[in-house]
Parts: sequence; structure tokens; C-alpha cells
Amino acid sequence: MRDIIKKELSKQNMHNMFKGWADQEQILDELEEGYVGYVGSVEEYLNHELNY
Repeated sequence: MRDIIKKELSKQNMHNMFKGWADQEQILDELEEGYVGYVGSVEEYLNHELNY
């Protein structure tokens, strides 16, 4: 799951501010934990979390 999150955070369509997050373990841990039980794609989850 962590690799999928890192890949999504590194995509061109993600705001430049979030691209550096793909290398920060604590943020990845929190995002990975938060995704458990989420119904939807990783991309949808990250868009939801990063826009609120």
C-alpha cells in the first residue's frame, strides 16, 4: 500500500507541495493507516485527504 501511496503523491497532477511527501515516512504511515476501510481508489482517498 505504501508504494501505491508514494506513486500517487509523485504524480504530475498532485500539487507540487505534496510531491516531497512521498519520501516522508511519518506522513506515509498516517496516510496508509487512514486508507484502511476507505471505500474508493487511493487517488480518490489522497485527493480527499489533501484537499481538507
